Amino acid sequence: MKKHLIYSILILFCLSSCNEITKSKTEREGEPDVHNVESSDLRMNTAILEANNSIDIFKEAVMSLNSDYEYFTLKQKFDTPDGGGEHIWIQEVTIRNSDYFGIIGNEPVNVNDISLGDSIMVDKEKISDWMFFDKGITRGGYTIKVLRDGMSEEERNQFDLQSGLIFE
Repeated sequence: MKKHLIYSILILFCLSSCNEITKSKTEREGEPDVHNVESSDLRMNTAILEANNSIDIFKEAVMSLNSDYEYFTLKQKFDTPDGGGEHIWIQEVTIRNSDYFGIIGNEPVNVNDISLGDSIMVDKEKISDWMFFDKGITRGGYTIKVLRDGMSEEERNQFDLQSGLIFE
């Protein structure tokens, strides 16, 4: 039950999509906030590179069937009509024939061809983050860490309290 609550909080408060527009936060009634990050943001781009360089950790964890590992999620960049991109979390990730499959976990803001709850095959070339829980400890989540580090102390404390996440 606790892990289900943590997962729900994580989706509602943190795992919102990231638009490549400006460094700000878009608040949506009844939906999680969307953190807007410029495509040239060095810290975010470094986090995406780190996630891609370590994707084998995620893949091995999914394939291991280890009961200590839960809530496998990937973040993928989707093209937007304005030529930019929106990074959206994909939940319940599985692997079949070396391909990742999952369910869209955020209501897209600027992407018109997918919706919350859609089942998709992940485009491996557009993965921007990965995450899973290992006995309650968050593994991966590189872009979340960047967003969290950019919060004020008060926001960070609130986030930590509400999410209960423990980062590696």
